[in-house]
Amino acid sequence: MAKARTLDTPFRRGEKVQTVHKVDDVAEGARGKIQLSNGLGEWRRYWVRFEDGEIRGQISHESLVRPSQWGDWLRREEEREQAALRSADEAEAAAEVAASSAGDAGGGGGSDLASKIPAHLLERSQAAKARLLGG
Repeated sequence: MAKARTLDTPFRRGEKVQTVHKVDDVAEGARGKIQLSNGLGEWRRYWVRFEDGEIRGQISHESLVRPSQWGDWLRREEEREQAALRSADEAEAAAEVAASSAGDAGGGGGSDLASKIPAHLLERSQAAKARLLGG
């Protein structure tokens, strides 16, 4: 029984591929065949002979896809973009909460720097200052 090929399955010699990004002077979507596969573990590189006869070496696995998996690759990239947007929104919300709690604690002073410092560090700093000044 043949193994299911995923986007992360290494390419074999002679397998048809296409680029998903511009690689050197090779355009996105250019098709070719794997001539040589090298690398270890997650660091996989390939030599590819493109349809125009050009041979390019040291092309990363992340820059190539099987033509039949192009749609899968597009879906995965869309999911990654959505996840990045969600995490950016969550980080922004957390920064707003930290800035408002720092402002409530009196450590903010309205400066932009206070919004970049986590609230627990501002509180720790205020406690140390109070100890040193005897207040």
